[in-house]
Amino acid sequence: MEAKRGRVLVSKMKRRFYRLSALLIFLLLIFIQSLTLAQPSQNSTPNTLIPKEKTLIVGLSPVPPFIIKSSNNQGNTDWDGVGVQLWREIAYELDLDYEWREVQAEQSINQLKSGKLDVALMTATAPREEQVDFTQSYFATTLGVATKQKQRLWEIVKAVISPQFLKICFWVTVILFVVGLLCWVFEHKSNEKMYNKSPIKGIWDGFWWAGVTMTTIGYGDKAPHTIGGRILALLWMLVAMGLTASLTASLTSLLVLDQGIQPIQVQQLKTMQVGSIANSTAARYLTLEQIQFQTFSNPADGLKAVDEGKIDAFVHDTTTLWTINKNDFKKLIHVEDTGIQASHYTFALPSNSPLREPLNRQLLQELSEPDWQAMLERYLPKSSQ
Repeated sequence: MEAKRGRVLVSKMKRRFYRLSALLIFLLLIFIQSLTLAQPSQNSTPNTLIPKEKTLIVGLSPVPPFIIKSSNNQGNTDWDGVGVQLWREIAYELDLDYEWREVQAEQSINQLKSGKLDVALMTATAPREEQVDFTQSYFATTLGVATKQKQRLWEIVKAVISPQFLKICFWVTVILFVVGLLCWVFEHKSNEKMYNKSPIKGIWDGFWWAGVTMTTIGYGDKAPHTIGGRILALLWMLVAMGLTASLTASLTSLLVLDQGIQPIQVQQLKTMQVGSIANSTAARYLTLEQIQFQTFSNPADGLKAVDEGKIDAFVHDTTTLWTINKNDFKKLIHVEDTGIQASHYTFALPSNSPLREPLNRQLLQELSEPDWQAMLERYLPKSSQ
């Protein structure tokens, strides 16, 4: 009996111990969770890292189509472009207050380092990376060379008397002669009014008919009457359509004079008066290639200098040159894409800025959205010329 009571007592003590242990474990888990919530997470949005009253100063300077400056109806400065719209989307999603501040491109780095700017819309380069931080790139474009288009009479004459052009003319003449001869063979006996019985005059009539038929002019002064002549005419008209298309393409490639650098040759630039933007990717490339160049404050001034003949070539990123040439110069400047030395458009931040990680995450999210491609199609030029 005593032993039975002892076993019951031990059983009750075990149950009480288990209950107490479970309660202690539960309280410990609650305590650990409260400590975790109290600590700032590395994945916190900028709202937890920047005071709510903080208004970010975002620096920018016009670089179409990424940063476009305009004026609204009230005469106030308005901003548009790929980079501007992308920043607006990111700021909205992260609940960031900001205001624009126009700065010279070469001053952006110093103002970021001094704290006058919190963010700057600009291109990333290796020297700049040593001084400030950059987010992920949202667009990359290669270097382009802008030159003035030249079409001189002597250059047109040289194209016309070139061996390629004369060779084309020779073979076209041979084909027309053969077709004219066959037409005269079929027609000279039964079509005396249109094709003279004399071989020389008759073949000339056939040659004339073949030429006007090929060019689809068709005066109607001469036409075959025989079955053989009409079959020949039908076959010639079908062949002439393809021949005319090929001939037009060949002549166009010879006669359209394009005085730009195709492709860019470094040796050519060394003998030319060249311009570029100071401290840009293009300027860095020209320096590495030991090419002397004149600096300009913005791409529009550089293209204007090319148009006025003050410099021979202006080197900058291709997309910007295409856009300015299309909008401001009506495509009067020739812009050639070199395919080298890419420029990466991004957001610059002071070193160790708490904004970098949140901006990168949101930037990658925005680039994966379908609207991003629609935005690029809206702003970027559809063709080079």
